[in-house]
Amino acid sequence: MDMTVKITPLSNFDIDEKYLAHTPDETLIAHSDLTLKYFYKIINAKHLEILIDNLIKKISAENFELIKEMFINAIYLHDIGKKNPYFQANKMHNSHFSEYFNTTNSTHHSMGSSDLYIKYYKTCIEKINSTGERIKLLFILHAFSYHISKHHGKLDEFGKYKIDELAPKKYWMHLDKFKIPHFEFYILNKLLFSLLISSDYYATTEYKSKIEFSDFGLLDKKIKTVLREKFNIYKNSMECTNGINKIREAIYIEAQNSLMRNMNKYVFYLEAPTGSGKTITSINLALNILENKADINKVFYIFPFNTLVEQTKIVFDDIFADSLDMEVINSITPIKDDESDNTLEDEETKYSKAYISRLFFHKPFIITTHVNFFNILFGTSKEDNFPLWQFANSVVILDEIQSYDNNLWMYMANFFDKYAELLNIKIIIMSATLPKLDYFLEKTTNFADLICADKKEEFFQNRYFKNRVQIEYFKSLKKIGMDELLEKFLEERSNYKKFLFEFIKKQTARDFFNLLVEKGFERVCELSGDDNKAYRHFVIEESKKDEPIIIVATQVIEAGINIDMDIGFKDISTLDSEEQFMGRINRSCLKSHINPKAYFFNLDKASEIYKHDNRLEFNLTCDKFKKVLENKDFQSYYKIVLDKIKKTQESFKNGLNTLYDSFENSAKLLNYKNMKRHMTLIDTQTFTLYFPFTIDISKYENVKEFKNIDAQFITNGLLDGKKVWDKFLQLNEIDSFVKQEVEKSKINSLMQFFTFNIFKYGSERPFLGEDIHGFFYIENCDDFITKDGKFDRAKFNETKNCGFL
Repeated sequence: MDMTVKITPLSNFDIDEKYLAHTPDETLIAHSDLTLKYFYKIINAKHLEILIDNLIKKISAENFELIKEMFINAIYLHDIGKKNPYFQANKMHNSHFSEYFNTTNSTHHSMGSSDLYIKYYKTCIEKINSTGERIKLLFILHAFSYHISKHHGKLDEFGKYKIDELAPKKYWMHLDKFKIPHFEFYILNKLLFSLLISSDYYATTEYKSKIEFSDFGLLDKKIKTVLREKFNIYKNSMECTNGINKIREAIYIEAQNSLMRNMNKYVFYLEAPTGSGKTITSINLALNILENKADINKVFYIFPFNTLVEQTKIVFDDIFADSLDMEVINSITPIKDDESDNTLEDEETKYSKAYISRLFFHKPFIITTHVNFFNILFGTSKEDNFPLWQFANSVVILDEIQSYDNNLWMYMANFFDKYAELLNIKIIIMSATLPKLDYFLEKTTNFADLICADKKEEFFQNRYFKNRVQIEYFKSLKKIGMDELLEKFLEERSNYKKFLFEFIKKQTARDFFNLLVEKGFERVCELSGDDNKAYRHFVIEESKKDEPIIIVATQVIEAGINIDMDIGFKDISTLDSEEQFMGRINRSCLKSHINPKAYFFNLDKASEIYKHDNRLEFNLTCDKFKKVLENKDFQSYYKIVLDKIKKTQESFKNGLNTLYDSFENSAKLLNYKNMKRHMTLIDTQTFTLYFPFTIDISKYENVKEFKNIDAQFITNGLLDGKKVWDKFLQLNEIDSFVKQEVEKSKINSLMQFFTFNIFKYGSERPFLGEDIHGFFYIENCDDFITKDGKFDRAKFNETKNCGFL
């Protein structure tokens, strides 16, 4: 970082060595210095200075030096409000302030810090000759100070901060006159908050735990070379000259060549057919970026489902083994201990290092979910914002983007464009059904297709992909009943071994499953959101056996479930879903001799499940969209969908603002609360139920959580949900916060097998019992859990006299 930037000494605020920041003896000066030290460590390790400089110049090149000084000093001066004598006396027990002991005056310091920061820089700003620039700088000053005031809380609405000083006539009504680019200013302030709370946390932890942090989990040239060598060994072991592998290799090379031609772009589309090896291709693309861009030092894989997270982790382990330090970050994966670190002195230090590594993403490769990703970009809590700076100068690979709420696509396009360019993030978006989000942008120069139009048509039209599955439209997609579907199944029964059925509604899937069982069919399995992970693993393994099997499922089957079936039957919904479903049929492309088929039928109303989805009207009941699916021409389909979304977003609401205006204003006014609401991926109220049943783990040999399981959780050879729950409750007896969080992540990996989410609809909330740390414990669970460990949602709703999806 530019060390010539003026750091405002604390003596300017009459702060000397008698003022404490933390007990027992850390002075305020020492803490501020240590916070600044960590700020510089992050800046230098992540190469952030040029990014911050460019952001500031976009906001005001004329006053660049002053704004940069205010930015850095917002971090250095974040705790100066601790000079409050009541804080010193009653929080620090500082004997220098004994006359203030046992008083009732406020001991708060965050707002006091922001007040002193404003007061100091106001005197600097008042020296500016231009009235317009003075007002603009005062606005920026107040924005920076707002984040100081929130460094022990969460972000909400800047517009409600110091309302008397930021009166509408003086500031808000003149925002456009300031010519501050909205998204740039939003990102600069989010980055400031992230750097402030991170530097403060590292500094505080170093003082309290005596742990110094220098390794932020970044990739250097040596590690990049090792990863490429490992990848090449793996890749060279693959057969690439015959059959489908020859086409996969052509896609791999085309994507690589396109990337090299467009290396200075920021957002890349990898659109390739289901089963074409996108994961291997994307790893190669990430390695190419790492090799050609020295400042890129981290890789993120972002997935919509935990099942995809687990599958990709297995691929990475196969390729890189111990050469890659990688971590999975989601709600069900235990926090990773650093077993190789021989410097750990005690248990508390061990737990602190593990917890902070997870909190700040201290691994060079991170696999996580799209919910986590969006929380970091748009969330308001400290935990959301801690790792934001890690995304700068990184590769981010987004898989199955079409699964995101399409009402957010227009907003996503703007932020992906801005975040990528301003923080130097190389984003690779990959899917077989890929909406081109830059359709919403006036300027699309940051985006590039990795598979050109001609090549894409060649690949999608190849017989291994286009003709892999024969498409049939049952009863010409007229409404049918379950008896007609059963009749068609019986007709095909002797022709195929492995059958897959997908229904829109869970209850319909359950009814058809029960019907098949009642008819005496064997090896019938049901998969839905009412199954736990162990049962899903069991079904997947059963499907791999060379034996007849029938799987009845909901849309959980569409992505992240690695099965290869002979024939499928699916209730129609969206074209994306139809293509994803077909990816479960003849996935290996080795079954052409049996004529694999996908029957589409029309049974339930898709609109009852896919609420507010812009794609629903463009479905297989129209011949035009049958052709789209048959010819894999998804861009013509998405052009219609994107156009509809754009018209909706640009329509006026209440005659005043469009929906997009409302979104843009949230960024413009630093209304973080609204921005989080705009960008929430899953906008439903959920309740997590915990059922203390038992699981016969001997049935689930390939579930990693059941290997070497602690005997304390076993009763008569069964995994006992009651014992797991009791262990969870015992976590409250742990005094150490970091130990509690690490142990909680471990017990969560077992609790997932006993929990099910219910989604509320309607205005009234039924009685579920006490909310115990985010769970509702269902004491008498036998009535609601089947012998296969499934949640009987219908019986639960009936018993509780309520309605949950």
